[in-house]
Amino acid sequence: MHTCPWSGSYTLELMEMKWYERQFLVYDGVLIPLGRALFNADNRAFRYGDAIFETIRISKAEPLFWDWHYQRLILGMSVLKMSVASLPSKQLLRESVIDLVVKNRIFADARVRLTVFRKGEGFYTPRQMQVSWLIEADNLGSTGYSFPDKGLKIEVYTDFPKQLSPVSPFKTAGSLPYVMAGIFAKENAVDDCLIVNSAGKIIESYNSNLFWVKDEFIYTPIIASGCIDGVFRKAVIEAAARLKVKVVECSGASLEEMRDADEIFLTNVISGIRWVAAFKDRRYYASISKRLQREIDEFINL
Repeated sequence: MHTCPWSGSYTLELMEMKWYERQFLVYDGVLIPLGRALFNADNRAFRYGDAIFETIRISKAEPLFWDWHYQRLILGMSVLKMSVASLPSKQLLRESVIDLVVKNRIFADARVRLTVFRKGEGFYTPRQMQVSWLIEADNLGSTGYSFPDKGLKIEVYTDFPKQLSPVSPFKTAGSLPYVMAGIFAKENAVDDCLIVNSAGKIIESYNSNLFWVKDEFIYTPIIASGCIDGVFRKAVIEAAARLKVKVVECSGASLEEMRDADEIFLTNVISGIRWVAAFKDRRYYASISKRLQREIDEFINL
């Protein structure tokens, strides 16, 4: 007897849903209604975290910073010894991303997650190196980056240091340091939370790259410190060069350097630049970060 993968109530809900209200995802090039079961229990992403992903902002039907996203994905796959040849081409992936956003009738900006995971069974040692790929798209409800009027209140989480490894620059399914830092932030009623590496240096937040300003110089942890090789991090560094503001890449920050900073801000491709208003007993303002966001917006809209 064939069993429907959905619960009865959810099946009825889908049947009553108008065609233009349905949401979809793309799995190995196939358009699938959101909510349908996709994987078996032996899925390697589920069992071993054997997966890598990119989070991409779509604006005006275009994936922002697409070249950088694709380059990071391919490099990460190579480090993980995944078969790059089993992934669609750069252009086909881009078209699949755009097509899904259109199919889901997202007219504002969209958040897209592109996940790549190794196929097949096996225990720790995989039986093959070929990959499957999954694209998900959500409506952000707004268009373009906007610099926030209100700054963040942040803290630092030290109980689960992020270890430096060959995969630390990439977004992988092994994200427990970020998960635990996110829980810490929620429990302590702060907007975001900084994390440290095994040397005790502050290197990023649980969802963003870290920058701070002192005496008109911008500082940011170097990739070798263990932080994510962020796409928007690259955009900030390039924007600073255009504004003739010097960026210094360092081994990370201490608590004293954070307290002594003139300005602190966090960056990712979904939110752009978010400035920090409060950390510990210090209060900060936003000046250079605002100039950087304006410069990036102008560059994107050229």
